[in-house]
Amino acid sequence: MSSIIKFFVAPDNAAAASLAESGPGPGFESATYGNFDVWSTLEEWESLLMDRDLDELIADGGPDVVSGDDTPLVLLIPPDLTKALAVAGRETLRRTAERWTELRSEEGEAIADDLAHELFGEVAALAANAARTKSSLYCWIC
Repeated sequence: MSSIIKFFVAPDNAAAASLAESGPGPGFESATYGNFDVWSTLEEWESLLMDRDLDELIADGGPDVVSGDDTPLVLLIPPDLTKALAVAGRETLRRTAERWTELRSEEGEAIADDLAHELFGEVAALAANAARTKSSLYCWIC
């Protein structure tokens, strides 16, 4: 599991990759969290928000690695997931957060409901900003 996870907006893969060692700083809008499995999280979010088969998403290999082989690592959040987060309404985000905490609980990972709602809200706001500025959403893992 990761110790620090930062979702952030950057104009392109090159700009995001340049942050691999230090992570996004003050010049980048970001949301910082920790201690959950990012890979399965992104696949589960995409499955839940876009009604896609989770096994197919897992078989597709997950998000693209922009920089790094181990840690720190920068991932490109799948563009379809970024779009889905950007346009999701409050109720959709609430329901999705609840369904995600149930999935994580089934896997033995307890995530508090209030944390899940906060996480979805902040990442959805970042996704909306990425869409508005024609940028992309990334995740830095250290």
